[in-house]
Amino acid sequence: MNKNVNNSLFSSRLCSDYPGRLAIVGNGNSCTYEDMRKGIMGLSGKLREMGVGKGSRVALWSYNSANWLIAFFAVVRAGGTAVLVNYSMNSADAAELLMMTETGFLLCGDNSETKKNPDAMRELASRAGIPEGHCMDIRPDVLDLGHSFREAVETPDMRNESEADETAMIIFTSGTTSRPKAVQISQRALTFDADAFNGNIAEYAGRSVCVAVPLFHILGLLMSYAYLCRGATVCLPLSYKPDILLREIDAYRISDMAAVGAVYLGLAEAEGFEENVVPNLHLCMIAGGMSTPVQMMRLELQYANATFINMYGQSEAAPLTMVRPTDLVEQRAQTVGQAIEGIDIRISDGKGGFLPQGEIGEVVARGENLMNGYDKLPKEKQPIDEEGWLHTGDLGYLDENGYLHLSGRIKDVIIRGGENISPSEIENALNRMDNIREAKVMGAPHPIYGESVEACITMTDGGAGFDQEKIKNALRTAVARFKVPSHIFLYDSFPLNVNGKLDQRALHADMLTRLKRLAVDEELAGGVTVFDLVVKNSGYAIVPVTSLVSELAASIGFSRRRAMAIRLAVEEMLTERIMDAYSAAGNIRVRITLMPEWLRVSFSDNGTEYFIDKRLDTSMSAKMILKAVSDFHTDYPDGKPVYCMDFLYEQDINIQEFLMKSKGEE
Repeated sequence: MNKNVNNSLFSSRLCSDYPGRLAIVGNGNSCTYEDMRKGIMGLSGKLREMGVGKGSRVALWSYNSANWLIAFFAVVRAGGTAVLVNYSMNSADAAELLMMTETGFLLCGDNSETKKNPDAMRELASRAGIPEGHCMDIRPDVLDLGHSFREAVETPDMRNESEADETAMIIFTSGTTSRPKAVQISQRALTFDADAFNGNIAEYAGRSVCVAVPLFHILGLLMSYAYLCRGATVCLPLSYKPDILLREIDAYRISDMAAVGAVYLGLAEAEGFEENVVPNLHLCMIAGGMSTPVQMMRLELQYANATFINMYGQSEAAPLTMVRPTDLVEQRAQTVGQAIEGIDIRISDGKGGFLPQGEIGEVVARGENLMNGYDKLPKEKQPIDEEGWLHTGDLGYLDENGYLHLSGRIKDVIIRGGENISPSEIENALNRMDNIREAKVMGAPHPIYGESVEACITMTDGGAGFDQEKIKNALRTAVARFKVPSHIFLYDSFPLNVNGKLDQRALHADMLTRLKRLAVDEELAGGVTVFDLVVKNSGYAIVPVTSLVSELAASIGFSRRRAMAIRLAVEEMLTERIMDAYSAAGNIRVRITLMPEWLRVSFSDNGTEYFIDKRLDTSMSAKMILKAVSDFHTDYPDGKPVYCMDFLYEQDINIQEFLMKSKGEE
């Protein structure tokens, strides 16, 4: 890194040399570099009047917009720390994060919550204990920051060069596997990242970029800042739906794009892609959950005029590595590149040492773009050790040329029968198959092996050619047999979080639900016995049984009238056996079983066979029973009669769902 570079976010880096050039566009709005500069100056003055000073924490809760970027720069220029809140969060969850970080100010724009509740800003402020005078509504239709401060005068930056290492922003980790952590990032770190990125793409970057990731995500913020430093136009689309992206790219002739793999894959399937996207895009940055080599190669073919740049990093430090436009396509597809200048990447052996090239271990990094630590967490919970190495939690290895190959997350390793299995190996094998679009492999609890290997896939043909056994057979030629998934589940698409990344927690939960449903279906095929009890030969013993039947029928979802009919039929049957027909029958065993299509109540005793027929009714009791029962028959499993009363489920009853709920496994 050039130590002589001014690390202020608000120097000439924001390209005041081009005052009339479009700085930010999207969603029908735009502002020039002069508009942006005036907006930053004017808002930073307003913030200081509100009480924002050095170290003040100011939450920014808004969709991507010109207002968002102007507000972000203004907060840091005023000396504050910008706390970047997920715009899809509800007030309760957002308040928890603001209280955790002791945030005292709130800037609120359009977001998921305000769209439903215009009073959401006050609600969040109240929950988080933020005074009303410390809140500002920055929705574009209330305050257009790019055009409301045309008379703003130049004001000094409240942070000087010596303070560039202080925390300027807080970004929350996604929290897909645990509670979100507050990542503290300095001006120097973000500036370092922008310099490194721009240095590597200098001859290839265009004059505009579509940022199709949230600005509260490190990739979105970094790409926006880096391109603004270049004097380029930053396009912030309203959403990342293919039709909206296509419209913005075509309207502004966007040359570059930053997004996650799933967004690129979806855009490639949009109508008009070949005519309106392919001719425009020439440089595509991809990060936030790397695409597989097969997916990268597909993207290179689909985006015929574009070069794809893989980057690797975390909220805690981004980027750490990146491929260069001059790298061979195989390197860009199969690796996440080499360490950026000023960053040292090693592979830890987990014992304080480092592994040689080619050996897999935890990726660790050291350099000038590392975070200032997690806010409010003790030293022992910080991922940066005493030697300054950031422990990423990612597994990988370095090849002979220093390119980093990722192998998965440490926490994702599946331990099956004592064997450590890397999901990425199986995912890569699946993704090499022609019809498979995406694959995710995860572990699930298993009573014998500890964990089982399970796979979820999407297919390019929509699943028309899905054949689980055929896929398993193909895998057996690519990976060891014990690594072949027990089940392969087909999805139309995988769930994504607001960053456009795979929502692994949601997918894993759904996969476990599917596994449980399979287990329930297998169990249900032979019948699931829910009650099995002996009724003494006494009229008083009837009531507990009929009450259980009635309660069960109601809980399954039978209508009140039908549940009463079932209860009366069971009561009539027991009364007939015990009191009226065969007093010498002895004790009666009653078993209540859930079958795939009906509720079965069966009776067995030592008495004479009980005759009941829909054509030849033997008693008034039989007439009452047959009126309620869908099917009555006699089985002879041990040579003795068992009388079965079957009650068909009503049309809106899903017995599989009932069983899963009753077991507390929904």
